[in-house]
Amino acid sequence: MFVDIEGCTRLCEDLPPHEMTWVIETYFSAYLDIVRAAGGEVTEVLGDGLLALFEGPSLRENGARALLAALQIREATRELNVREGDRHDPIVVNIGLHGGAASVGITCLRGESGERWVYAATGPVTNIAARLCALATQGQILVSGELAKEVPGMYALRALGPRALKNVSGAVEVFEVLARELCLRPSAFNGFPSGR
Repeated sequence: MFVDIEGCTRLCEDLPPHEMTWVIETYFSAYLDIVRAAGGEVTEVLGDGLLALFEGPSLRENGARALLAALQIREATRELNVREGDRHDPIVVNIGLHGGAASVGITCLRGESGERWVYAATGPVTNIAARLCALATQGQILVSGELAKEVPGMYALRALGPRALKNVSGAVEVFEVLARELCLRPSAFNGFPSGR
């Protein structure tokens, strides 16, 4: 899952650097709690965006957890905007989700200056999630067709059709998440928290 603040360049121009740092720390700290509560982990913060991974053997369970977190991030953003509305313009976050196999683990960068160890995920799955996030606007949550078919009936989805994504071979079916879970019976999430 990639989460990105929309219009961050303009926001950086409007706010002093210490205030922009406060915005990132305040909002992303809330997102960190949400991701962890849903069984994921934030592995990278890239300026105005973050990458979260939901690992495990079941793509269905990982997808359900990630989608739940995405919806809760959108709601938390609205709540923070109400609470902090006098400090800055409303924050809008766009989210892209994709599921599948990736190479995940510790990567060591070795240079003449020394070593740097990072926990990273590489492969098409992260690339597609990043491209979906870049495609999203005005607070959209976009998911790939592959992920959408893993969570049938759990969410209200609107098909946007196949889209060509930068540096991705072949079109990717894209769906927009419109609403909270359609069904919250325990079997829908195999006992996952509903977030309510």
